[in-house]
Amino acid sequence: MRRIFLLILTLLPFVAQAQSNVRGPEKGQLMLADPYVLKADGWYYIYGTHAEDGIVVYRSRDMRTWSDRCGNARNGLALHKDDVWGERWFWAPEVYRVGDKYIMTYSAEEHICYAESDSPCGPFVQSQKRPYLPEEKGIDSSFFIDDDGTPYIFWVRFTHGNVIWVAEMSRDLSEVKLNTARRLIDVEEGTWEYRMGRVAEGPAVIKHKGKYYLTYSCNDYQSQDYAVGVAVADNILGPYERHPDNPILHRHAGYVGTGHHTLLPTRKGLYMVYHAHYNGEKIHPRQTLISPIKFVRDREEGKRAYRLEVSEELIIPKINE
Repeated sequence: MRRIFLLILTLLPFVAQAQSNVRGPEKGQLMLADPYVLKADGWYYIYGTHAEDGIVVYRSRDMRTWSDRCGNARNGLALHKDDVWGERWFWAPEVYRVGDKYIMTYSAEEHICYAESDSPCGPFVQSQKRPYLPEEKGIDSSFFIDDDGTPYIFWVRFTHGNVIWVAEMSRDLSEVKLNTARRLIDVEEGTWEYRMGRVAEGPAVIKHKGKYYLTYSCNDYQSQDYAVGVAVADNILGPYERHPDNPILHRHAGYVGTGHHTLLPTRKGLYMVYHAHYNGEKIHPRQTLISPIKFVRDREEGKRAYRLEVSEELIIPKINE
């Protein structure tokens, strides 16, 4: 026992040094969890989990310097709880332009929801105050509109832990066609996905060279090993095959708890926008980070095979004071 005690004392300085290498936020840094960025009318709009009474929004010309809140709803929010169903837990918003409307999908009280606005800044409201699926809980909803115009929703259902599902939607995005739902990603035990909790969440899909790339986060968000993986399919409804290089984002660039992201195509390339823990000892509020990400030809897998590679380069978004 004394030897074990002495060994612990010997290792403590190294543990402390490793902890001190974990990066914390910079002065004035934007602090949003579950971030999502929309490009519209020459602006970048960023939404995320932060406010207790709704969803916040900021805007920027360059993704580096962001305005103070630019929301048109109550309290400077993009969406306020008075305008929608639910009283708490407004999480993981995403916003899409569909025709002349902006559609936000998000979670409230662990139900997936959507609301509409004429502006990216809101106010986002529901004409019928209800969740998509009143009879079941779910979180982390994300839309994907395929080349033929068919919309799909990817989201997390609480079926043996947090599990990622997909279903086709009505063209106006108002209804989930639950009879088309398919189960996609369950946590694989004995892998990087199962270090803390049975959690697969935060799905985002992008299409490249005819294939569908489903990126997702695993482990409890409180884990320093919260990380992002990717799975690939020939059909939007799957099946999806995990890439052997997973995870593609894990303890990235000195940060821990890196995950729940979005993929943002721009003229300068593709970016991953994600969050990280506040520092090595504190989780909240979570930091917002941006890194370039690109498709790289995977020559070992054949001519049509690509993998996603996240750059060590960082954009650390700041609030314009």
